Amino acid sequence: MAFLLLFKSLILSQLLLLLLVSAHDGKCPPSFECGYLGQISFPFTITQRQDCGVLAIHGCDLKDPTAPKTIQLSNTTTTTTTRFPIVTSVDSKTITIADDVLRKNLHSKSCKTFNNYSLPPTSPLGSFYIKYNITMFRCNHSLTVTIPKFYNYSNCSDYNIYYYIPLNTAKAPGFKLPSSLAPCSTIQLPVRDQSTSDPFDFLSPQVLIQVELSDDCQKCHRHQRGQCQLNNEGKFYCLKDDKSLALKLGLGIGLSGIIIIGLLIIWYYKPRCVPGFYSNPYPETGSVYFGVPIFSYRDLEVATKKFDPSRELGEGGFGTVYYGKLQDGREVAVKRLYENNYRRVEQFMNEIKILTRLRHRNLVSLYGCTSRHCRELLLVYEYISNGTVASHLHQESTHPGFLPWPIRMKVALETATALAYLHASEIIHRDVKTNNILLDNTFCVKVADFGLSRLFPNDVTHVSTAPQGTPGYVDPEYHQCYQLTSKSDVYSFGVVLIELISSMPAVDMTRHKDEINLANLAINKIQKNAIGELVDTSLGFESDSDVKSKIVSVAELAFQCLQRDKELRPSMDEVLEVLRRIESGKDETGHLVHGAAAISPPSPDHDEVKLLRDMKLTPSPKAVTDKWDSESTTPNVSGQ
Repeated sequence: MAFLLLFKSLILSQLLLLLLVSAHDGKCPPSFECGYLGQISFPFTITQRQDCGVLAIHGCDLKDPTAPKTIQLSNTTTTTTTRFPIVTSVDSKTITIADDVLRKNLHSKSCKTFNNYSLPPTSPLGSFYIKYNITMFRCNHSLTVTIPKFYNYSNCSDYNIYYYIPLNTAKAPGFKLPSSLAPCSTIQLPVRDQSTSDPFDFLSPQVLIQVELSDDCQKCHRHQRGQCQLNNEGKFYCLKDDKSLALKLGLGIGLSGIIIIGLLIIWYYKPRCVPGFYSNPYPETGSVYFGVPIFSYRDLEVATKKFDPSRELGEGGFGTVYYGKLQDGREVAVKRLYENNYRRVEQFMNEIKILTRLRHRNLVSLYGCTSRHCRELLLVYEYISNGTVASHLHQESTHPGFLPWPIRMKVALETATALAYLHASEIIHRDVKTNNILLDNTFCVKVADFGLSRLFPNDVTHVSTAPQGTPGYVDPEYHQCYQLTSKSDVYSFGVVLIELISSMPAVDMTRHKDEINLANLAINKIQKNAIGELVDTSLGFESDSDVKSKIVSVAELAFQCLQRDKELRPSMDEVLEVLRRIESGKDETGHLVHGAAAISPPSPDHDEVKLLRDMKLTPSPKAVTDKWDSESTTPNVSGQ
């Protein structure tokens, strides 16, 4: 008993000492609450704690969580030059903004567009660049410039604009800048579409700004586990847990005493191993957690070449994914959970628990993980080589290619099959989107990213939980009532169906305010009997009657999935059954009947199905400035 009393006294004294130290250490919290942006973390911060990040987001402290969040693009204080564009999403190192000034200039085809884009000022902590950009050259009319393969916009009064298509060729190996452009001004602007030569079409008012940490900050943040901060003179310093020598000695001696006495207690009482987190006590390769092999950190570090940035496959809401190759030759995707994410252990455990109980050809396979006691939490998946559906639809992949209608139909069927299987297994995905639908080389679907998934008891109708997911895909009723059901996945899948039909992104700030949300746009078009205006023109909607019939049927189904009232939506089993009928060409009924939202079957007097044109639907949130608790995001890259 004397051992136990001494042990407790030492622990209490150490806790008091730690509290005393932490009260004066000036450390930054791991994350901040920021309205519809959810939790934001380094390199982003709030204006009240600008010392805790590279870029401060304004408006996080407002009581209304739906109030716009902004950043300052100029370090001046004059109202004529300072700009505060709205932030639409925040990822680990990328922030997406909607620039209304740039949007108006593009819409009016104003030459004011052709100015270098203002970025937040560089600091000793880091700098910024536009993630997707084009370099253009502004040349005075007096200059004689003749450049093969360069495009020329000459409608500005004082200068001509020159640029090269495809837009990324200027960065390709072997590209050499023509000497005739040397006297011209260089400007960089954000882009969205590489299929047109009109600058007012391919330039984008939606800007993805990437944070590039300074060498000192990277060393501090990633390798020394410290916090990058600026002192009163604006100079960099790395805040670590180092304290005064006295505190170090006190903590060291005290902790040593605790360890020694703890070991004596363990030796004295000789406790037996009991079943716990692991099936064996050694968190190294060969161990098993929930039936999943445990990899050592060193093995995965070797497999990814020390997490080489060139091997980065993408980023998700909770981590960065890297390509790796194991010693046994298997190609893998290794998800490295963000260290400054306060929910990372929860997501780590959740994804393992979900995936170890599932086996399906259309779900990504989990090969293993590191120990939860490892220096970093890593999840190891099978490597899916052909990118995400989003990357193909929106031309974001390394080798983007046209997806013909039969492939899109296959994607819809196999995704529905995977979701129906999940629901039958009492699991709700909660983040169904085209960025989480992976494709292999034969275009077979692998649904990924179960960090937000929820085990759903079969004896309840719903689970109450704060809305999480990705803007544009979140069920409006779930968002409003905080009630998660399997019909929440159905709504998200409805958005996926519309993406497959239209090739449009789920959220696009450049669209009309009532159509920023793709679900709203689709409902409007379908109710107006204008499905043709929604369909990607490359799919052969007007030239192939079979394709047209199937697309109309899929649009009907999507309309059912997107009903605001969850009771009017079909189940995933019903959705799968309808898709199978559409695929086989036996969709004679052409619709599901769900109360007042039933859709009329195709009429021989019309080319397109007549939908409920007079039905009044409450619109979904019109913009991402409505309250969202987004875990992704964005850039929408598969984080598995």
